[in-house]
Amino acid sequence: MEKLYTAVTQMTPVIYRDFYKIYYRERLKVYTIITAVIGVIMAVLGIYIYKKGFGMVWAVLAVWIGAFLLIYPHVAYRKPYKRARNSKLTTRFAFYEDYISERTNSVTTDYSYNSLLKVIETNKYLLIFHSPESVSIVDKKSVDGDVQGLCRLLQSKTKLKKIHA
Repeated sequence: MEKLYTAVTQMTPVIYRDFYKIYYRERLKVYTIITAVIGVIMAVLGIYIYKKGFGMVWAVLAVWIGAFLLIYPHVAYRKPYKRARNSKLTTRFAFYEDYISERTNSVTTDYSYNSLLKVIETNKYLLIFHSPESVSIVDKKSVDGDVQGLCRLLQSKTKLKKIHA
C-alpha cells in the first residue's frame, strides 16, 4: 500500500508543554467546571464569614480553598510536563489509506483508523488518541506534503475535533 503522508516528530520541551496543556484541558473539562463553581462558592462563603464576624481564620481558609479550586485545573499539567520535558523521543509516522504506522525507536505499531479514539487538531499539532491514556503527537510542520490533505483524510476516517490552543 502506498504512503499518502509522512511526518517525523522530534519531541522538544515546547511540544511537551503544549501537549500537556491541551491534554489536561481536554481531560479535566468537567472537573474544571465543577471546581470553578465550588471555588466561587467558597470565595463568597469566605467573604460572608468575614462580614458576619465568625473569625478571620475561617474566612481566609474558605477564600484560600476557593482560589485553589479556581487555579489548580489550569496548572495541573506542570508536574507531568516537568517529568517528561527532557526525554528525547522521535516518532516517524506513515499515513496510509486504511491505517497509520508509527515507528518509535525500533518498535513499529500500526493502528487502523477505526481503532482510534479521536484525533484533535490544533494550530500546530495533531493529537492522535489511541486510548484516553495513549496519545501520539504529530507536529504539523514535519508533515511531508499537504497538511490540510492529511487533516481531510483523518476527518473522513476518524473523529477529528479542531480546537484553538
